[in-house]
Amino acid sequence: MVTTIAKRLVATFVAASIPNVLVGTLVDVAVWKAAVMAGAVAVLGVVQSLAESYADGKLTFDEIEDAFKQQ
Repeated sequence: MVTTIAKRLVATFVAASIPNVLVGTLVDVAVWKAAVMAGAVAVLGVVQSLAESYADGKLTFDEIEDAFKQQ
């Protein structure tokens, strides 16, 4: 389960970064900075949701799916 979550976090990072590369270019922000900022915000949103769901000491499949669907 940990490997699956890690792979999905990487996919979330990439998916959030790609659209922001163009925007960064348009407003004269370094491409890598725009990509890292967008990806980090997306991943941190998922991690926050997972942490909130894990507060009771268990993490169900549905809670994991919900965390990723929010992004």
